[in-house]
Amino acid sequence: MRAIELALVSFFEQLAQKDNTLLEAVRQDPRFRIDQARWHFTLPDLYAFLQQYDDVFNLIDYSQFRQLVFSSTINQDIKPYGAEIIITDNQGKVDKSGYALVWQTG
Repeated sequence: MRAIELALVSFFEQLAQKDNTLLEAVRQDPRFRIDQARWHFTLPDLYAFLQQYDDVFNLIDYSQFRQLVFSSTINQDIKPYGAEIIITDNQGKVDKSGYALVWQTG
């Protein structure tokens, strides 16, 4: 896997595991909503956040990022941690739709 793919998967694995440092960074960002059960995001907001969070994401443009997200194995990789990514607000366009990382309970 390329470094950027590893960074993306690692980011979601850390969130799936409720890494305190990462959760606090996400909570502090006004682009996101987060509660006990899920973290809400859009792809443009996620891309902007990741560019600030990890310099490796500055090596690709938004269209490459979007392609990376949809070709990745994120859901498979976070499932063992009891989490999954879902569409929460389907607007018919991936850039306008809302998504959430959902932590499964119990």
